[in-house]
Amino acid sequence: MPIKVRCKECSTVLNVSDKAAGRAVKCKQCGARVSVPAAGGKTGGPGGAKKKRKKKAPAPAPSFDEPADDHDIFGNLNLRDAHDADQQVCPNCTEMVDEEDIECPHCGVNLATGVLSETQRKKRARKGPPPEEFYSVIWPNGWAFVKKHWGFVFKTGFLWGFSLSMAVLAAFTLNWYIETRSIELIESIGGSGITLSESGVVIDLRGDDDKQEAEYDGVRYTKGSTRLRDGYLRLPPPRVAAMFSPPAYFWSFIFLIFTLGLGGWAWTLSDKIVALTMAGEKKIKRFNSDMYGNMTKGFTSVFWPVVLMYPFIWIPGAMALAGVAPIPCVITFLVLFMVPYFLFLPNAVVHMAQPYSYRAWLLSWMSKDLLHTLAPGLYVAAIFFFTVLLVPLGIAIGVAVGWHQFSDFYTGRIETPALNAISGLIPGWMIIRMLFLFTVCFLVCTPLCMLLAIPAVFMMRVFGLFGLYFRPDMELCAEQVPLAPAGFGPRFLAVQVDILIGGLIALGAAVAGTMVSKLVRHLYNSVNAEYMSFNIVLFGGTAIALAFYFARWESGSGRATLGKWTFGMLVLKDDNEPVSFKLAIKRFAMSLVSVLSLSGTFVMCFFRSDHRALHDLATKTKVVWRGDENL
Repeated sequence: MPIKVRCKECSTVLNVSDKAAGRAVKCKQCGARVSVPAAGGKTGGPGGAKKKRKKKAPAPAPSFDEPADDHDIFGNLNLRDAHDADQQVCPNCTEMVDEEDIECPHCGVNLATGVLSETQRKKRARKGPPPEEFYSVIWPNGWAFVKKHWGFVFKTGFLWGFSLSMAVLAAFTLNWYIETRSIELIESIGGSGITLSESGVVIDLRGDDDKQEAEYDGVRYTKGSTRLRDGYLRLPPPRVAAMFSPPAYFWSFIFLIFTLGLGGWAWTLSDKIVALTMAGEKKIKRFNSDMYGNMTKGFTSVFWPVVLMYPFIWIPGAMALAGVAPIPCVITFLVLFMVPYFLFLPNAVVHMAQPYSYRAWLLSWMSKDLLHTLAPGLYVAAIFFFTVLLVPLGIAIGVAVGWHQFSDFYTGRIETPALNAISGLIPGWMIIRMLFLFTVCFLVCTPLCMLLAIPAVFMMRVFGLFGLYFRPDMELCAEQVPLAPAGFGPRFLAVQVDILIGGLIALGAAVAGTMVSKLVRHLYNSVNAEYMSFNIVLFGGTAIALAFYFARWESGSGRATLGKWTFGMLVLKDDNEPVSFKLAIKRFAMSLVSVLSLSGTFVMCFFRSDHRALHDLATKTKVVWRGDENL
């Protein structure tokens, strides 16, 4: 039968095997040593209680009233009164204390009253290790953790170096394509009926000259061309047209994947280290990670600051609408974007490692945690800034400011001489340039990333220790009642994720619409047909794809969209049965009313006790928590 024991440090009740009787075990909650009583309530070996021994008859106590033997010089010595008058002893734990001590430094008992003070009583009632030890523990503990996990340090440096090299390669290729394509479009301009300005390319053949014509991007326009609208057509500038073309989409996508991979691996490894630290474990066990999972986690590094600062992130947009110059607007956005990394990161990383991480995305919860852990939180954030963030941030700012000088130095001093010496081919050949750029970036970035990975892994351990020592001060969400209504905050976050998915769907529809419209223009030589086909594919394709996404996911085995599933929620009918595909379609159609009402019908779930919006009431559905058994 299992034996129940209670940890004296954190009051956690443990169920241990009867084989541990008479021994000591480690508390799973705080790591303290807990003694397990033997059978019969006495400590002893695993075999049970100790055998009873016969007690000897006590020797008669000496009588100090009788006269002592003349030859016994210690006969009148009373041993009960023998003690060192110069040394004070704690009445509770009998440990030696100093004369100036008011409380015992070993057990906390007041030496005058013999009871615990109010401060010591609160410390004893607090679960987990004492927080005052945190500042002295993180440095040796974090460094010892790094020394035990050099393999993860090298893996982190390699993944960061490879991802950064691929991101630089994609950015270089994208910039090269846009520049080259822009020059091609400018050089393709011919004829007297075409003008080029910053606002776009204008084809105007509305004059009296019937022989007037224009040529642009391999297309010849004449007075009676059906591609013109009454002899007039405005096209985007060459650089904008190059940016919105399939090759530019492809290299932008490659850049996005590997940029997200940089932050994605950091969040993945950080979650693992924080979870094992708070569980009292000392070493990382093997765990699987893949590029897709890292990219998914990478959205956190970009999406989390935007969502957390949602009430303020619109300020740069309002400034732009008010006519403020672009540079102050961009600087304001970057400042708001970086604020969460300077203030809320320690608390957010701990929340992200929990089964339910939605509180890390809400400014209200993060503000409460920040106030409760202000001093240690700012201390950890300062360490993170100076050990991890300062160097890459400085390099990024330096490269951005001196981009032209950096580019000229690389091209003139490194790339051109090296390509001439290695291959003898012309330096402008793109394949050779791409391979050479990737090699140079990988050889330079990987060692730097290896060095940066050392403080990064150290900080991940510090975040875990922060969660371990200040767990009682943070409102962590490690469990939820199954099928309980999900509140406004989590549902709002789920909507933001689904909006991001909708944006990606619309982007795909725009790419498809561009390809279809070019085909229609080639077949029918009609500008009206070209624009109509593009709009049909863009809006019609986006609407159909979104309806299928919401309906298929909410009626499928997951019973939730990707946003709801990310935060642990389900969509069910009022009787807790799964919704059908047909009902999910109706639910999506009713949710469009929320869009038309500027989210007014969705905000009503904030004021209702069952947290149901208009489209929930109309379709008799509800959004509930998935529960811990399915996590």
